[in-house]
This record gives sequence, structure tokens and C-alpha cells, in this order.
Amino acid sequence: MSSDGSTPSEFKTSAVIWDLDGTVLDTETLVLEVVHHVVQSHGKVLSPEAATLALGMRPIEAWQAVASTLNITGQSPQDLYEQSEPLLQDRWHEAPLLPGVARLVAHLQQHGVPLALATSTPRATLNRKLHQRADMQAAFKVACCGDEVVNGKPAPDCFLQLAQRLGLPPSECLVIEDSPAGVAAATAAGMRVVAVPSMLSNGKPCDLYDKPVPDRCSGCISLLPSLLDFRPEQFGLPAFTDTIEGTVPLHPPLRIAGTVVKGFGRGSKELGIPTANVDAGDLRTTLAEAVTGIFAGWASVNGQVYKTACSIGWNPVFGNKDKTVEPWLLHTFDTDFYGAEIRLSLVAYIRPEANFESLEALVARIHADADVTRQALGSEAYVQHRDDPFLLPPPPQP
Repeated sequence: MSSDGSTPSEFKTSAVIWDLDGTVLDTETLVLEVVHHVVQSHGKVLSPEAATLALGMRPIEAWQAVASTLNITGQSPQDLYEQSEPLLQDRWHEAPLLPGVARLVAHLQQHGVPLALATSTPRATLNRKLHQRADMQAAFKVACCGDEVVNGKPAPDCFLQLAQRLGLPPSECLVIEDSPAGVAAATAAGMRVVAVPSMLSNGKPCDLYDKPVPDRCSGCISLLPSLLDFRPEQFGLPAFTDTIEGTVPLHPPLRIAGTVVKGFGRGSKELGIPTANVDAGDLRTTLAEAVTGIFAGWASVNGQVYKTACSIGWNPVFGNKDKTVEPWLLHTFDTDFYGAEIRLSLVAYIRPEANFESLEALVARIHADADVTRQALGSEAYVQHRDDPFLLPPPPQP
């Protein structure tokens, strides 16, 4: 039995096949920004339903889904694609790796586990997306792109082609996917799927994802908030050995900057935990949907650096409608600093978000997270990040 009480997989995993967008790369934050702009130019507002339906599809098919859902008339999917593509093609390199990807990829490579990409992205676009990522190019030498199969996701074509190229039966291929279309495609190929939903509703996976059944031989076997919660031993793979004081190191650190505002509709001081909440408006184009949980790291305010425990997500106890970032700087301040800029360099992942039966239970857990933060940030691996240049305030404009 694994450390979290779950039973390791009885199925053999000989290779791991990954989706790209929203699973390896946070391209979806960039894509949604551009799609929103194009949709708005036609007098429409991009709805969560339209965005979710388009996830994982090839570009033209994705635009077909968006146009149909939003009733965009007078524009073909090809027209909409041609309007969006120039806005994206020179910015693909901006998309960062999602949290947990670099760690898991390096771990699997170290243990000789073959990796492959099953992406709806055309081959030329894939090359642009990975142009400045030599590590990912080296890891994913085998890839099947959207323009290399007859039928795109949710059809199983790309996954079946990869199994053939890897020389493995589909049953020995574990798939990591973020989109409902991708989960359906891998399921149809007879593969087991770990779903890491990139589109959430109030912090919960939307209903388009199958309910996971851990012991099924194909289909969704696990639904994770992020790859930081991936436990390889649960899927017949070698376990991680790199945790520090029970925390998962982040490579690279998760960096966030914003303005300090008052508590989100409740005021964090009522809990006796004065968090320096970050303005939600600062986060909308900088924080991927998939980034949630409790983290530890360093925070700077007014040029001073402090240890911080930080919650990112919807806070189930209070039922937030928007994702929030709520760092608790582990220092006693004489005055408030609303309106000041705060910079966060989060270096460790503590745990996923959780619900609690009472405020007392929530407060106790937050204090326990603070204890973990203090202990973990004393390690040399994390202390060195106290000098992260990102934490320095930007120089004044001339």
C-alpha cells in the first residue's frame, strides 16, 4: 500500500503517453486569451461551455465547436482559425511548463520509461511550441500530431498509432490527458487514463469528465488536481524519492506578482490568519487553471522577503467563484499594507485543496501548513530561493 493509503496498480505500465496543451504546456492560458479576443470581435463572449468543448481538438474542429456553441455566423471555422493563428504563432514559446511536468518527465526518463506525445497540434506548430525547450524535445522523441492521422480526438487514431510505434499493446500504455476529448480518445484506444482537468467549475472538474474507476483496464482511472499529486507507484511506475520535509520541490518555482487587497468577501483576519491576498484581476492571464493547492515559498513586500504559506484555488469552505491566491506571510506586521505590490516565489507544494467540516478544522490545518512551511524552508534546497531575483522590486521608471 502506498503512503496515501491507496493500492498500487496491478496493471503493467510500459510507456506513458502525454497530451501537450494543458497537460505539458500551459498553452491554454494563451489560447483562451486569443480566442476570447477573436470571439469578442464578432460580438460574442467566450463561455466556459464553449471553451471546454473545444479542449483537445484539432484547431479547425475546435473553432467549429466554439462557433456552433456561441452561434457565430458569417465566419467559417477556417476563417476563425486564420484570424487567431497569426496572434498565436509568434507567442507559443511563451507557454510555460505546467507544475509537476519537469519533475515527472525527468523521473520517468531516469527510470527508462518511454514517453510519447499524442497532440492535436499540427507538426509545424508542435515544433514552434517546443522550439526553445530542448529538454522536452529530448524527452518526447516519439509524437503523433493532429495532421498525421485521419481522425482527431475524440477518435483513438493518434493513441493507436503511438502504441504501434512504441511496439506495445494499448493496455500497457498509461495516458495523461487534460481534456474530455483526449480522455475519450485514449479510452477508445483501450488505454488507462489519468485525467488532470484544465477546465474547472468553482474548483471542481466539469461533468464532461468520466468518474474515475481505479481498477478498470481502460478509461479514466484517476482524476488529479495537478501533476503535483501524481504518485507513480499507483500506476505501476517507480516512486519519487525527491520530497523535502514531506513537500514536493517545484522546478522552476511558481512566480506570481500582484497587488495586496482585502480578504475575498470575508476578511481573513476573522480566522486569526492575516493573509496578504492578491488581486484576482492580476491573475487572470498569469495563472493556469491547473495550478491549485497549498504551497510554501518566499514573499517580498516593500523590499523585504518573508517565509510564506500560500493557498491557490477556490477555497471549498467559502465556495469562492473565482480562483484566489492567499499567501500568509509568517511574520508579525505592525500595520496593514493594502495596495502594495507582493511578489511570490513558491518553491514547494504541500498538499491539494481540501474541504473541512468546520472553521476550527480549517484553522488547525492552516496552522499545520505554516509549521510545514517553516520546517521545509529551513532546508538548503529552498533557502537558496530566498535570493530569487524575481522577488526584487522592479527598478523605477526614468
